[in-house]
Amino acid sequence: MKNSITLGALLMSLAIVLGAFAAHGLKNILDEHSIEIFNKGVYYQVIHSFGILFSALLLKDSVSLRRVTILFLAGIICFSGSLYLLAFSAYLNEVVEKIAGPITPIGGLFFVASWIALARAYRKLEIN
Repeated sequence: MKNSITLGALLMSLAIVLGAFAAHGLKNILDEHSIEIFNKGVYYQVIHSFGILFSALLLKDSVSLRRVTILFLAGIICFSGSLYLLAFSAYLNEVVEKIAGPITPIGGLFFVASWIALARAYRKLEIN
């Protein structure tokens, strides 16, 4: 439980830093559309960082917590991470763009799987 709460909190902190960076540091570097893409990655990172924190509090030390946390983390890395890369596609190699684009929906599938895994894990808990 401690690891998941620590991870969720650190990912949330990173999302806040990235959001501030997008608002203040990127406006002279990226166009409006690219900043929108970057901010979409931040938005989903925030939501799913909360998901990790929520899961840790709900599932406590259950066996399923690790699986749920890994699914959320994989989603953040694939979905948000690929959007961060795609926002800079004008500056990156074409190959990076061709790889990052298809990874985004895979990250979305990890997000869906994480919420389903959380629901299943919660249903299996014995709550007194």
